[in-house]
Amino acid sequence: MKFKEMMQKCSEIKGKCGSVAARIKPDLTNKKHNYIAAAVCLVLALAVLIVSACQFSSFRNYQTEFVLREGVVDDVLKFHEYSRYLEGTSGDSDIYVINGTENTVALVKEGEAGNYANGVPEGAKLCAVEGSDAQIDAATATLGLAEGDIALLGSAEDAAQAVKDGTYDAAVLRHGDAKKLTGDGLAIAEAELEKVPSLLVIGGTHPNEPAGQLTATLFLENAVMERGILYVVTELNKSAYSHSQPQEGSPWYYEFEVDGTTRTFKYGARASNPVDQWPTPDVYTHSSGQQLSSSEVRNINRAYPGSETGTFTEQIAWAITNFVNTEQVTMVIDLHEASPEYEVINACVYHQDSAAIASNASLFGFMNIGEDIKMEVSALNLHGLTHRELGDYTSAYVFLFETSNASQGKIHGKFTSDLILYDGYQDKYYEASLEKGLLYAPAVSINVRVARHTESVSSIIEGFNLSDCYSRSSYEYSYLENPPESQYLGDFLISGIPDYTEVTENGVANYLLPSEK
Repeated sequence: MKFKEMMQKCSEIKGKCGSVAARIKPDLTNKKHNYIAAAVCLVLALAVLIVSACQFSSFRNYQTEFVLREGVVDDVLKFHEYSRYLEGTSGDSDIYVINGTENTVALVKEGEAGNYANGVPEGAKLCAVEGSDAQIDAATATLGLAEGDIALLGSAEDAAQAVKDGTYDAAVLRHGDAKKLTGDGLAIAEAELEKVPSLLVIGGTHPNEPAGQLTATLFLENAVMERGILYVVTELNKSAYSHSQPQEGSPWYYEFEVDGTTRTFKYGARASNPVDQWPTPDVYTHSSGQQLSSSEVRNINRAYPGSETGTFTEQIAWAITNFVNTEQVTMVIDLHEASPEYEVINACVYHQDSAAIASNASLFGFMNIGEDIKMEVSALNLHGLTHRELGDYTSAYVFLFETSNASQGKIHGKFTSDLILYDGYQDKYYEASLEKGLLYAPAVSINVRVARHTESVSSIIEGFNLSDCYSRSSYEYSYLENPPESQYLGDFLISGIPDYTEVTENGVANYLLPSEK
């Protein structure tokens, strides 16, 4: 090849290379920009993920404040005491205990309290306060004593001193007096000297039904127990309070201003957190053989009577079943809400064995509400619910109440804390639905919903007292070695609970205690 031709070829190749280089340079520049943009997006996404994770971790671990009145709440039990595998989990809720001041108890030396775990030992020397006829009669009847077997002293302080110095083994006292004298070497024995009725008020079965939790809180923070035992659960399914309902976009908290402080409550989901129970089967099969949709497998109100070794949700249900049987709870009231478009609303659902109490409550109690309460007996073939299973598998009289909750429905507009409280607020979609006759009940404020619940619980108590009830002794099965015999219980005496009119006029916040945080 001639030199000239070679130079021409080289020139052509150079030109082509220059053309390719010209195209490559901007491509490399674009890729660089793309890498930078991708890196920025990745950093932003990571930042959003970290912030969201921190916020949700804060929500999951947030402990709602329940103010315990000093000298009023006698004990705080844990669910794991009745369902052992719950210890250390998000299902280990609290059971608050308030004993009646008029209950009869035995005050003994602290070191000898263990001797009274199964009752008062035979031959124990007893003393009481002269004039405390109710306590003396109760102890005499329970222990099978004869007149004069209990020595009479001048005061509760005298009786306590007589136990302390060894003159007597135990003092038979009012619980209110005995509690003031504990400490300094004295303790209240576990021995049962009087059979009294007890009530378990359950709130927080479904954390997207806030009136239940607020009513339970109102009882915890206001009740004055005179005779009987009040048990309160404010967060039955604590796991369900640790996450929000998928695709609802619901707020995580709602608040009340109380005497210059803020009381904050969580708004959670209907079912246990999937983090605590997974996987979810396509079909949920209850222990009775009943089959339900998969979503119900984490719904505690489809899990009763539960199982100590079952799913996480069944273990929580078992804690309540075992507690009711172990402590021989007389009445159980489970507080719920329903959407305005749901048929079973503003209703009392009761186990068939509780019919007499429900009837008396309907005749002499619910009238104070000024609105109709639908009375429904528990369906025999609908399993897993408190009113069915606790009524069958425990000795308790069981009831469930529903109120009208707009935030639980599907017709509403923007989901805010205003929708939850519905106080001075109206959702235009629910109001339009009401006008068209599409609802079973109007959407109402949290004050009305809690007022209905407080009045309903008070009505059941009144119905119980009017029924002259005995404790139930026969139920489908019992794992207890010695199921208790039926006994007359007497009245359940409680005060301090505001009625329907007071709550609707003054508002829920008026009956919550100021925050101590």
